[in-house]
Amino acid sequence: MRISRDDDELAGRDHELRRLAGLLEADDRRPTVGVVEGPPGIGKSRLLAELRRSAAGSGRPVGQARAARGSRSVPYGLLLDALWGTGARGLLEGFADDAGGTGGAADGGADGEGARHGHRRHRRLREALAGASPVLLLDDLQWADRESLLLLDRLVASPPAGRFTVVLACRSGGCPPWLTRTLVDADAEWIELAPLGPGALARLLPDAAPERRRLLAGASGGNPRYLRALAEVSTELLAGLAAGDPRAIGRPRAQRPAAQRPADGWQPGPELRGELATLSERAREVLRAAAVAGPEFDPPLVAAVAGLPVQAVDEALDELAGHGCVTPAGGRYRFAQPLPAAAVYRLAGPVWRAGAHRRAADHLDRCGAPPAAWAGQAEYAAPTAGREGLIRLTAAARAVLETEPATGARWLRAVLDALPERSDPTERADPTEPRTEATVLLGRALTLTGRLDEAAEALRPLLSDTNPDRARAVGPVALVERLRGRTDRVYGLLDRDGVLASDQLQLARLDLMNGRTRRSLHRIETAVHRDDSDGTRLAAHTLTSLAAIGQGAVPTARRALDAAERLADSLDARGRLRALATLPERGWAGVLLERRQRTADRIEHGIALAERHQHHYVLPQLHAVRAALLLMSGPMDAARAAADRALELARELGAAETLAIAAALRLRAAAWQGGAEAVGPARELLLGQPEPPTAVWRAVVRHAVVETAVICGQPPTAAEAARLLSLGDDRWRDPMPAHGHDLMAAVHAAEGNTALVARHVELAGRAARSAGLPAAGAVVSLASARLLRARGEQDRATALARRAADGLAASGFVVRAGMAQLVAADIAADRGDRSGYESATDAARRLFGQVGAHALLARSELPWRAARGGSQARCGGTGEVAMTADQGSQHAHDNGTERPRLSPKELQVLLDYASGLTLKSAARRAGITPNTAKDYLDRVKAKYRRAGRPAYTKIDLATRVREDGFAAP
Repeated sequence: MRISRDDDELAGRDHELRRLAGLLEADDRRPTVGVVEGPPGIGKSRLLAELRRSAAGSGRPVGQARAARGSRSVPYGLLLDALWGTGARGLLEGFADDAGGTGGAADGGADGEGARHGHRRHRRLREALAGASPVLLLDDLQWADRESLLLLDRLVASPPAGRFTVVLACRSGGCPPWLTRTLVDADAEWIELAPLGPGALARLLPDAAPERRRLLAGASGGNPRYLRALAEVSTELLAGLAAGDPRAIGRPRAQRPAAQRPADGWQPGPELRGELATLSERAREVLRAAAVAGPEFDPPLVAAVAGLPVQAVDEALDELAGHGCVTPAGGRYRFAQPLPAAAVYRLAGPVWRAGAHRRAADHLDRCGAPPAAWAGQAEYAAPTAGREGLIRLTAAARAVLETEPATGARWLRAVLDALPERSDPTERADPTEPRTEATVLLGRALTLTGRLDEAAEALRPLLSDTNPDRARAVGPVALVERLRGRTDRVYGLLDRDGVLASDQLQLARLDLMNGRTRRSLHRIETAVHRDDSDGTRLAAHTLTSLAAIGQGAVPTARRALDAAERLADSLDARGRLRALATLPERGWAGVLLERRQRTADRIEHGIALAERHQHHYVLPQLHAVRAALLLMSGPMDAARAAADRALELARELGAAETLAIAAALRLRAAAWQGGAEAVGPARELLLGQPEPPTAVWRAVVRHAVVETAVICGQPPTAAEAARLLSLGDDRWRDPMPAHGHDLMAAVHAAEGNTALVARHVELAGRAARSAGLPAAGAVVSLASARLLRARGEQDRATALARRAADGLAASGFVVRAGMAQLVAADIAADRGDRSGYESATDAARRLFGQVGAHALLARSELPWRAARGGSQARCGGTGEVAMTADQGSQHAHDNGTERPRLSPKELQVLLDYASGLTLKSAARRAGITPNTAKDYLDRVKAKYRRAGRPAYTKIDLATRVREDGFAAP
């Protein structure tokens, strides 16, 4: 990966460089002093080098020197290097010769004679530098000789005549206290270099993906030297370092997936090795032992690993803290910068590391540490562990499987890598060998973390028909295949005699989702009979609720869902993590039973729990449920973001089961928020996904396709809509049948087929009476309003449409309530009732504005004249009225709105976009998100449409800008 090193600019240090450059530019003949502090590698030397380039252009003599670790033994060495090319050279050589002969007492001694010598030398150096206007740049002051520091102290306190600039650089806390006091008295410009921020990292890492950039920032601590050292490190290792664990860099490669194994492993480069060389041998020894201990450690454990007394470890830790490697943390320590520790750990070699981890594990055993702490060390010593140790490590992995599945997976890989290969895989394994147990647990752990392909690969060896352990593997493999959308494979694995209760429940779910409700209920009953555990009963209640919804038995569905929720709430922490597997189905049941707020709370809690414990496999479906809930009550921005997140996660995980569902939800959000222009790309996105593997999800996707077509004024034919909605399919009863029949009523109303409108109103009424759900009843009122309007009974139609809107709003279906208000507005326009029309459109605007349904909001703003004089080609779902360009233009002229009134932000986005910028670039210039910029642009287009001058493309908008003479606000 390329790391940019622009010579003309220091990424992220512009402000600091300007402050230092200001010291050079001061022309008041007063001395100026600057101090740059920071940890190793943060960029102090680079900043001084850049400052030297600026000073060279000023015409003033520049002296630069850098102390080294051995410099303290050379009196006046730092100042002699800095002033070598000046008239002060001879003086300093003489000082050095005198100091060498007297052991340094002439300058540093405490007696009066030494002080007098120091005073005279200071006066002579001042005189030599007077009028020369020198610039001194002194680096790594923490290694400087005492004589240079004392003389520098006096020069700062009493500088030579004329301009005198000195800039010092040292590690944080590396400046002696007595010199610090003098620098403060001299009003020095003090700069503490902070880690690089996101903007600077983006400039240094122009080719890095955002997630890798985030990991690099965490692993390097924003330190440029460490950033360069980590440029080619794998993402997996970066994640470990970003979590503060230096052991990630030396983890046995066999424990990593093959695709992520580097060819030779990471090795620290010269810069990092050079930094380590500045530490004492004892400090490096303790740092290496601390790396073995892990992200957080105490001195006794480090002492046990290093084989040193605790007092010696404490002294070395003080040195490491001064170096910026470690930091105290409540009686323990953690790594302020994990990379130096990772480097010494990596350089130690695998044999030393294995022995060190054995010593750490033994120490933790003696101290009675928790099993997880022991396992964290035993993992690294697994290649040399005996059978008992591997069995114990497997048990530790089982204990953390639900709470920390990624950690458990790592331990299990270590176990399997350490076991010898079986000579005959068809023979039953030794019952004391943990191979089968570790393999099944590894498959489970990888599934939980969403590494579905890896899980399938890990479990594959157990699936042979001749393998005696096959029965234990088919269930975990079937779960992976279902998540990957391979339902036929699931039936092939599980549909046989003797399967476990969990396997029966997996089949019951598939039967249910494919319309085989009776078979599903039979499997549920069989599963509970075989296993009455909490997990089995929770899944059984959940599936029973969904089955009852499909049968129209809503009271039964409510009771089953109540039982599932009570059981889920009664579980302990580990049980609640296992219960995440059924949460998506419970969420969909809550959506269908109109339990919006209660379900939303559970889904939000479930997402947080799944993310905290790395149960990634369930996140795509949970975000899809969240999107569905937000589509009911808004805001639309959040609904669209949730659908996008579900789609993104499903792609990352290979969870094909969720792809089309998420895309369908996104399509609906796009239609309501962005209108016809947004629907096209969203529909293409949906069509590009694999078709859902089950009948129910196919029905959900097709419903969204029909609905958005109707909303955008391009309804399918009645025959095509009926085929897509499958309302007459006895294999599966639509879970929201009233909504489906109302949609068909809208399609038939657009075709003028009153008889079929009446038929679907009747069917919607039956479904609503069976369900007893408030929103379903409101939808029946809406369908009835369509029928009465078609029959010319406008008064009753208006009342029913308004009643439907009120009922939908009360049930939390805000967008659909607004659509019902638009139907009421259409009916009022038919009657010539201007007051009723404006009342209904006002109500619709409030509802659409409340949830950010901007496309529908724009359609609700159609003026009365246009509504009455238009072509009456309405969208069945929204009441949109098509208007010819001539009619709209005349209306705009009559109302003086040929040039629409735009807000300053709308105008800014319009001008930038029409000038040729992308929407993303226009958003960046306006300081807003691309979605917000899209909203502004949609509002601009809506205002032009209301003015009778539609602008659908960028070319249209550019033309309008020229015609109207718009200029920047």
